[in-house]
Amino acid sequence: MLRLFKSFSPTVKAYLFMNTFFSFGNALSGIFLSVFLWRLDETFTLLAMYSLSFSLSIMLNFSICAGLARKTSPMTTLRVGILFYIFTYLIIILFQTSLANYVMLVGFMLGMAVSLFSVGAHMSVLDLTTDKRRDKFLYVEGMMLTAGGLIGPLFSGLLIEQFEGLAGYFIVFSVTCLFFVLAILISFKIKGKPIAQRSYFWEVIKNPSKEWKRMYLVMFGEGIVSGVYGTFLISMMIFIVAGGELKLGIFNFGAEVVAIFTFLLLAKISKPERRVLIYSIGAIALFIASVFLSVFPIIIGLLIFGLIKPIASTMIGTSMNAFIYAAIEKDKGYENKRLDYIVVREIPLGLGRIIGIFIF
Repeated sequence: MLRLFKSFSPTVKAYLFMNTFFSFGNALSGIFLSVFLWRLDETFTLLAMYSLSFSLSIMLNFSICAGLARKTSPMTTLRVGILFYIFTYLIIILFQTSLANYVMLVGFMLGMAVSLFSVGAHMSVLDLTTDKRRDKFLYVEGMMLTAGGLIGPLFSGLLIEQFEGLAGYFIVFSVTCLFFVLAILISFKIKGKPIAQRSYFWEVIKNPSKEWKRMYLVMFGEGIVSGVYGTFLISMMIFIVAGGELKLGIFNFGAEVVAIFTFLLLAKISKPERRVLIYSIGAIALFIASVFLSVFPIIIGLLIFGLIKPIASTMIGTSMNAFIYAAIEKDKGYENKRLDYIVVREIPLGLGRIIGIFIF
């Protein structure tokens, strides 16, 4: 893995380090934001409202964020996205226990942050890698992101339980903002390729590559899962079964360790022709683990789920991204249309998220 990392260019290395700092900051607060919102009224209604506004924000704002990338650069939108993350957590710290009245605003702001950051991140991956080596890059990136977020949940859980009420949450959210600032500073070492000023959005909609047409249903399905399952449901299930923030942090620490070893293994054996097999095994494993935890919501069920989920999620997520990037590159006008494909990608994902929330 170290030899593979050394083979990357200085720009790629800077991108990976920037993402690692961002991941650590996100890991400090990410899973505990759902718990914090739940503690405000101890119902899932508030979480569903937050998730709905979050999903709508991404779908509505993604094209606007792409327009900003055309006027400036993808890395500029990425930096602005991190700033929106900071603004969101500052809003949480400002409103504190009265945040229940502004939960839709928090979801909207975080959705804008994700949209801005994702435009820059996806474009960077496309510009910094090629299909032949992208799987290995994604696994190295995933391992570094996981390593960056390894200690975060454990540290946050321990810190939160040391303080009365919600004070620990506000300290954790403040530390998160500091790491986001560090990520912004590192990002200035990264330069991306220029983007065509003309939009090919409708051309991508009407005449996409054959591979891209096949991805619509897959992306729609991913959206249904991520709208509830990935946003808050699993974190809350683990929190309730494990019993407390510290145990949630310990669980996520163990899951991240398993994920690191999974990334190490898959980085060695991954090849473009094995993507379907790896994705399928991960999807079936995650389905079985989720059903098992639902039937047996006890510690033993949680332990089995905690072993399988990071392995399966790694296999699914990395293969999915590799599929998407490869489908984009199949278009003959890829260089000019790559940003438009990233925007169009959010349509089936966004619709899937919203439907998933309403089903929930």
